[in-house]
Amino acid sequence: MNEDSLIISYPDGGSFDLGIPRQEINVESMIEDMDTRGVEKAVVMGLPEQITNKELSDLVKQYPKRLIGFAGVWDPKKPEAVTMLEEGVKTLGLQGLKLHPGLHSFSPSDEEIVPLIKCAAELGVPTLIHSYPGGMRRRFFSLSSPEKIDDLKAYVPDATIIIGHMGYPRYLDLLTVGQIPGIYVETSWGLTSIAELHGLEFTAKYLRMIGIDNVLFGSDWIGKQVGMEQEKQLDLINKLDLTREEKDKILGGNISKLLNL
Repeated sequence: MNEDSLIISYPDGGSFDLGIPRQEINVESMIEDMDTRGVEKAVVMGLPEQITNKELSDLVKQYPKRLIGFAGVWDPKKPEAVTMLEEGVKTLGLQGLKLHPGLHSFSPSDEEIVPLIKCAAELGVPTLIHSYPGGMRRRFFSLSSPEKIDDLKAYVPDATIIIGHMGYPRYLDLLTVGQIPGIYVETSWGLTSIAELHGLEFTAKYLRMIGIDNVLFGSDWIGKQVGMEQEKQLDLINKLDLTREEKDKILGGNISKLLNL
């Protein structure tokens, strides 16, 4: 294990080395990358094991015109998660919630998380759920599958849910789940992978079948090495046979409308 790289610590005592130098992961580097690639504003979030909601809020306040923060919680299944979210939104000014099923060993279809999702809906903020099955941990593949979000929306119809990473490799589920009212799809890693498998024509048709208004550009930025994913996506989106209006919606118009920016 490399102590100079970012280590993800799991609540059960396990860990995962991302292999990304810690010195590359800071808000100044992120703003520099945003400037390089013409990104005006970004949603930022962090795992609660790595950064507290207060620390995240303080970073956002350093760059209020460039950054928007989403809160994290220790365990979505426990009552104190609701308190953490309420404090994050009402006191700290964060504008959403980020959940990671594989990391915290829960499924979006677990009824235990319903109070937290209801709280987010009542606060009027979206919940972004990591949906990249397999990901960093073995034995948690099914927890992040997009179809679980269909169950969650049945429990909390008013919830606004963002499916992270296009649910890759189960992206075809989004042809149904991605069209449910109140569901949005975030593109990082998933979009470029889909294009590599199927080509540009399929990818453009696929996005239109989900609904262009439901697609949100995301980078999953974790240092400048991962920042290259932004460049790959921007290049890909510019090559897709979509109208300028459709591309602009994906690249910022949809998230601006969702967050009332």
